[in-house]
Amino acid sequence: LIHATRGRSTKAVGCRESWMNTAANPWNVEHVFAVDFDDKESVAMAKQFVSVTSHGRSCVAAWNLAAKSARGDLIVQLSDDWLPSPNWDLKLLDLVKGRDLAREQIVIAVNDGHRRDDLLCMAILSRGRLEAQGELFFDGYESVFSDNEFSVRAFADRVVIDARDKITFEHAHPAFGKAPMDKTYEHNNSSERYKAGKALFDARNPSK
Repeated sequence: LIHATRGRSTKAVGCRESWMNTAANPWNVEHVFAVDFDDKESVAMAKQFVSVTSHGRSCVAAWNLAAKSARGDLIVQLSDDWLPSPNWDLKLLDLVKGRDLAREQIVIAVNDGHRRDDLLCMAILSRGRLEAQGELFFDGYESVFSDNEFSVRAFADRVVIDARDKITFEHAHPAFGKAPMDKTYEHNNSSERYKAGKALFDARNPSK
């Protein structure tokens, strides 16, 4: 679990506890917090856990740094607003049983409880896919459209295991009326970031 967080230390710890407590084998799960160096409250919180500190000041930079430090062969991108389902770890591992996660390129698509399109807002991927990409997300993105590129390229490369009819991790996001808008959401979803992210996505993925 690579968990980028900013400005929500209490919510972040609660999220971590939810995912660890609902895992069938929590001792087999590595959770890595990724916090921004200028977020003093989160930096202090993260010291009691496995964590990395990013100087990139964006969630993409934080996730990428956490992915580099992660030791597992199945990597799950996490934010404060994702809700697990019981035995989520066994459900994911069952999908890739017998596969060589260290070498094979695999992306798992799960249901977020709301979307009906092919945008994978939670990146779940094998180490083989991570190493083939060179990073979790292209580091030119700051937040929005990083998942668009991750999604379209995964489907184009035919590496997706579609488990949207089997596994649901609800995304409790303001866009779905499941959480209030806060400073972190506003920061990541600003009009400037949308404009810059869209321009970068179009330039890098002209056929999409």
